[in-house]
Amino acid sequence: HAREWIAGSSNLFTLSSILDDIANKKPTAADKFNLYFVPIVNIDGYDISWNGNRYQRKNANEVDLNRNWPSFYENPNPPAPSAQTYPGPRPGSEPETKGIARWLHTKNSELAGWVDVHSVLGAIFYPYGDTTEPIGNGDDAKFALLGRNVAAATGGGYRWQTAGSYAPGYGALDDYLYRTYKKPVLTIEVAGSDFVAPVSTIRTRGTEIFKALTQFADEVLTFEGNGVGIPTPGGNGVGTASAGGNSVETASAGGNGVGTASAGGNGVGIAFPGGNSVETASAGGNGVGIAFPGGNGVGTASAGGNGVGIAFPGGNSVETASAGGNGVGIASAGGNGVGIAFPKD
Repeated sequence: HAREWIAGSSNLFTLSSILDDIANKKPTAADKFNLYFVPIVNIDGYDISWNGNRYQRKNANEVDLNRNWPSFYENPNPPAPSAQTYPGPRPGSEPETKGIARWLHTKNSELAGWVDVHSVLGAIFYPYGDTTEPIGNGDDAKFALLGRNVAAATGGGYRWQTAGSYAPGYGALDDYLYRTYKKPVLTIEVAGSDFVAPVSTIRTRGTEIFKALTQFADEVLTFEGNGVGIPTPGGNGVGTASAGGNSVETASAGGNGVGTASAGGNGVGIAFPGGNSVETASAGGNGVGIAFPGGNGVGTASAGGNGVGIAFPGGNSVETASAGGNGVGIASAGGNGVGIAFPKD
């Protein structure tokens, strides 16, 4: 919504904070996922809010973009075109909605979850908004836990609840996303008392959203109790995570990334074109493998151990770390072995 400037600034603050942490070699959500930020969707409406009507909510066509998505239920009291929540002439009628929908479709296999940032209620909302009926299949409890943990992470006293328990809303993005892709999604309402927020609150609210999105990234890994695999064309990403374990694998074209994480362990594998990366982490251990084209990287970490393998073209690197031990190996082109191996050594 155009007038919700603090939502856009909080998105940008979060992105800036992640980049700062990466530069300072601190752990971030980017260690687990490719992150995509769309700070402002309603560009035309945003421009109007800067140059005319500060409280502009809808887009330049006077359509509420967060009511323009397909809804499972029909609104029994359709808003008039003059209403702030006017959904448009039909679902998906607006160019902003169409553009986001096309992008979501192309990225579906890569995306593991979404957060839609608004203001100014100080709340975490989760599906559904167009009905008060439960989702079923145990997902209501999962969303309640997700909402509670993300709300707590903000440190700002945010509440959490289904969107429909606050107020009915038809054609909202979060309902569409969950029904279409069956992946976790939240709407975060940045806290505040007015859409015209003091400049002095930018850092405070931005920090709250940064913490919330960081927590969301952690929660996504366990929302379904499974690991997360991120493949690109021609690649295979397979992850398995047991209780308390985290497994993240990335496979580029022609590469295979396979990771297994047991309770409390972390398995991370990255395979570039033509590379194979296999990592296993037992309780409390960390297994990390990176395989470049034509290389094979295998890392195994037992309890409390860390196994890291890097294999360059034509190299094979196999590392095993037992309890409390650390195994690090680098194999250059044509090299094989444990530790550091250079060509033909």
